[in-house]
Amino acid sequence: MSLKSLTTGVAAATLVGAAAVGVTSVASVPITVSPAITPVVFGAPLPLDSDPALTGEFTGILNQLANSGSINGNLIDGGVGIIEARTADQLLKNAAAKGYLPLNISVDPNSITESGNTASATVTASGPALAPTTQTVTFVNNGGWKLSKGSATALLQAAMASG
Repeated sequence: MSLKSLTTGVAAATLVGAAAVGVTSVASVPITVSPAITPVVFGAPLPLDSDPALTGEFTGILNQLANSGSINGNLIDGGVGIIEARTADQLLKNAAAKGYLPLNISVDPNSITESGNTASATVTASGPALAPTTQTVTFVNNGGWKLSKGSATALLQAAMASG
């Protein structure tokens, strides 16, 4: 065995030994867990509580539309056209004949969000032959709260699709 081979072997063994000692020393260092940091925001506005009167008003509007037997266009922003009114009236008559009416309508007071002259709310409707169904609807305040035309159309389309 030559001196060069011996020196190379000792150097390699030293490097492997040093690496093993280093890995062992790293593994033996206790790992501490730092506490979780909770972000804090100062000056962010908290959500405002909705006006409790809106819950009753929105429920009243929807009850009048669903349980009156005839569509009142004054409760829908922009009114309703002749064809829409006839279609809605026929759907209400069919629903009453099948025992689906009256509907029990509830507005979740915690879901009401106002933005300018509009408000959205989560509404649940159920009836004698209708499982509870939940939908978000929008109301518009133009001289008094009314169901938005878009929400009225969506409700009408959902009623037509269900039969």
